[in-house]
Amino acid sequence: MTAAPAARTDAMRKGRQADSARRRQRVLDTISKTAAAGEEITVAGIARAALLTELGREFQQFIG
Repeated sequence: MTAAPAARTDAMRKGRQADSARRRQRVLDTISKTAAAGEEITVAGIARAALLTELGREFQQFIG
């Protein structure tokens, strides 16, 4: 009986790690693009830009 909960826990852990890796890469890509454009790099600006990348262009139209 302990195998099933352990397998589910392992699957959830791996899924969370993959999500964290995707988010980390999105932030690194955003920093690179911002630096290449010669724009100021701020925590809020990078977070906002990375979030917009995640949610897509449609959301970007929403917030202006």
